[in-house]
Amino acid sequence: MPDYSDHIMKNWDWCTEYRSLMGKEAYWKYVGSVYGLLLDMRLDSFFSIEKNVKPENRDLFIKVCCRFMQEQFMSGEPRNFCHSFNSECTEIRCTGLSFSKNNNNKCNAVTT
Repeated sequence: MPDYSDHIMKNWDWCTEYRSLMGKEAYWKYVGSVYGLLLDMRLDSFFSIEKNVKPENRDLFIKVCCRFMQEQFMSGEPRNFCHSFNSECTEIRCTGLSFSKNNNNKCNAVTT
């Protein structure tokens, strides 16, 4: 089974690198499309990164998902959902757990 966990965001440098590589407009369009996908996920559903994301886009896709999760975590706003990766980062789940600063579902807290 593949393991994409090495694509997990370790710092924010990747944002600048991808904006330079893609151009600001294309970068933000991609970020917006990934955020839209994550926000549209139904509770208790999953999205297969392995099956649905082209190999050449997996690094950026996973990092954008990390950005989304980190922003949701840092906002401190109460939510009735949260997103998390499985341990190999081959899929992302939307669960019906409450998401608050007391919850440790940060991007780097991969769960199975």
